Amino acid sequence: MNEANKISGFVNELANKYTPFFDVYRDEKLNDFSLPFMAIYKRRDERYMISKKIKVYGVENQQLVFTSICHNQISIEHMQRFQKAVEENMFEYIPDDNEHMSTIILCITVTDQQVDKTIIKEVKRFRKLKFLKFGFHGWIEMYKVLINLKDYTVYVHPKGKPFVKSIEKLLKGEGIQL
Repeated sequence: MNEANKISGFVNELANKYTPFFDVYRDEKLNDFSLPFMAIYKRRDERYMISKKIKVYGVENQQLVFTSICHNQISIEHMQRFQKAVEENMFEYIPDDNEHMSTIILCITVTDQQVDKTIIKEVKRFRKLKFLKFGFHGWIEMYKVLINLKDYTVYVHPKGKPFVKSIEKLLKGEGIQL
């Protein structure tokens, strides 16, 4: 199988994996990055007292997944440019109200090239936490995720592992054969 087809097939299967619970938008643009897909998950919970007319509180949680493909040797500059592009555009997708509780953002980069140890170290160290209006309007957690199809590995900060568990299953062959 052609290397470009291998990456495209995996990314398509990954987008299909997100489809049941997320709103998946294919062939999106984010600054100068062409995204094969972007996925958005929103959840809203409310608690009531006696009837629905007396709302005690409401909270909104969401998860955003931005995916890019790197066909060439991946560099730290590429990862930083992708992170910067996501940071510049993330507030378009985050609600600005007091019921927003949390947003998890995954910046996924898929490659099939050999990855340098410094890039792996950078990806495993990266976790950005930002409180909105001193935490009264929730918080944002951002993780970089690197998927290497050459050796079928997923790199992410240890606190971001639960968000990529399904991707690891997909790579281990429980989902598709590459």
